[in-house]
Parts: sequence; C-alpha cells; structure tokens
Amino acid sequence: MENSWLVNSSVEPQFESKLSPSADLVIAAFLILTGVASVCGNGAVLAVYHRKRSKIKPPELMIVNLALCDFGFSAVGMPFFIISSLSHGWIFGDTGCLLYGLQGLVFGIGSLITTSLISLDRCLKICCLRYGQRINNLHACVIIAVSWLFTVFWASLPAFGFGRYRPEPYGTSCTVDWWSIQTADTDRLYVYLFLCFCFGFPTITIIASYLSILHKVYTSNRALASLPCSAVSNTHSKDLKLAKMAVMVCVVFLVAWLPYASVSLISALVSRNDTLSESSNPGPGSSSSPGSCLPPVVTVIPALFAKSHCMMNPVIYQIMHREFRDSLYEIVFGRVKASRRRQRRKSAHVHSSIMMQSRASRN
Repeated sequence: MENSWLVNSSVEPQFESKLSPSADLVIAAFLILTGVASVCGNGAVLAVYHRKRSKIKPPELMIVNLALCDFGFSAVGMPFFIISSLSHGWIFGDTGCLLYGLQGLVFGIGSLITTSLISLDRCLKICCLRYGQRINNLHACVIIAVSWLFTVFWASLPAFGFGRYRPEPYGTSCTVDWWSIQTADTDRLYVYLFLCFCFGFPTITIIASYLSILHKVYTSNRALASLPCSAVSNTHSKDLKLAKMAVMVCVVFLVAWLPYASVSLISALVSRNDTLSESSNPGPGSSSSPGSCLPPVVTVIPALFAKSHCMMNPVIYQIMHREFRDSLYEIVFGRVKASRRRQRRKSAHVHSSIMMQSRASRN
C-alpha cells in the first residue's frame, strides 16, 4: 500500500483501500462535513427536547430516540471511517472492524426500527382516533427499550460466531459479511434472518403506514376542512402536520438506505468468482475485492449516501416543524428575542388577514 498523507502504516491486504488516494481524500472531506452537520443538527434536536422534557409526548420521545441514533452513528462511527479514508486503508484491524460494525448495526438498525415506530405511531394516531388516548410516555419508553434490546441482540451475534463483520468492498469501512451467504451455512442463516427481521419487516411497516396515512388523509380531507375552528380541529391539523413530517422522515430514510441494501445484496448474490468465470480475460479494475462483483465506486457511493442520512432528519424538522424552529431560536438567541420574533410573526399574520378581508370586501 502507498504511504498515506496522515499515517505511515502497513495493513493487511483485505484492509487496503481499493480507491485512489484522491478519492479517499474526497470521501474524508465529505464525511467530515456530513459528520459535523449531523452532530450539530441532531445535537440541536436533543437540546430542544431536553428543554421541554417535562412536556414531552410519546411521539416526540421516538423523535428523540431517532436523533440519538443518528447522533451516535455520527459521533462514534464517522471518525473511524474518516481516519481510514485519510490513511488510505482500514488501520484499526480485526478488532476495530468488529467494533465499527457493531456500532454501525446498533445505531443503523435502531434508526430504522425507530423510523418504523414513528410511521406506525402516526398511522395509528391518524387512522385510529382512540389510540392517542391509550398510549402514554411509559408505553413509549418500554417500546424504545425493547427496540434497543432488539438492535443490540442482532448486532452482537457476529461477535459470538453467528455471522461476521468484514471490510466493505472499497476497504475503508466494515459491515456485515453479506458475501458469506455463498459459503458458510451459519453466516447465510444470519444474513437471511437479519434481512428479514431487521430490514424487511421495518421497511414493510414504513410503507404500509405511509400508504394508510395517505389513504386516510385523502378520504377525510373534506371532513377535516368542514370542521369549525376549535380545539378539536386544531388537534387534527397538528396531527396532519406531524403525519406529513413523519412521512417525509420515512421516505428520506428509504431513499437513503434502499440503494445501499440493494447494492450489498446484489454484490453478495453475484459473487466475484461468477463474474470472472464468464470472462476469460477480465480487464484491470473489472472487480473490486474478494467476494464482490461490483467496482469499488459502485459500492462506495450508496454507502456514503446511506451514512449521510443521519444529517437529514434535523433539516426536515427545521422545514416542517415551526415549534421546533421557535425552540431552537430561543436556545440560540434567548427568550426575549424569541418572544419578539413570535410577536412579529403574529402581527404579520394579522396584517395579512386584514388585507385579504379588505380585498374580498372590495370585490
């Protein structure tokens, strides 16, 4: 391996980067920007909900858990990937690969499970009116605790020999050994069960909840529009806004992670040996690494897209949640300026309403 610009160190061939040093440098810069944005954004989410912890509601507890997963993935996992990219190879060895894969699965599965819980909660809140009266913070905390036990269980199995962690095809990151499904029976069973319980069921839950929400919103649109301006209608309006935000969170998650899951599965099912056997003279760079049939750049782009997802949820909250924006503004600029800002917004809204009524009366 060529000497890196950060560390001069010899690594095993399986941990060598399959990308060019310049590509690794670009990836490191991208990860630094993504990691900083994610830590700041999710840290802001945690700070906002910490201030209102005495008034926090069950759906908001799930949002806090999602922010915690994204924050943990960025703060704990990103530095390993960044340093390895700068070093042009994974310099943490087998133990580091195990730890990185463990935290990646814990926070990654946790994020997916929490996203599915958010979508299911919004679906039940919109489609089953009695649901909101039954669920409380204790129920939400129990569900979140069970989800953490679930993620830790599946992520820790490779540490006990049921499944494995190995370097990604591009060499500077580690993940579940998808490629072992063609060799070891135990690893094959783990991969299939993992895909079924940790990815398949949550994804189906997200899609089904998303479709149910859309169906309910469209079918009840006229009824909601005819409701008077009361506490009930305000509650329904707020639920719809939260539902839209939940749908956006779920869609962004699926768009970010489905390409990575698809590329990993294709790379695992179509082995490198199968590809080589079809061509007697494979050209240089036609394969990436042992076990992968895809070029390194094809595997690294979906991985970067998936890992950058952790910074997207705070952006969604900023765009779609005015209360969150107000709380964050108060943390940054103080309560006095935040009150003035809200007062100016109310005055502008009243002025706009008066102007509209005046134009309507003239017509």
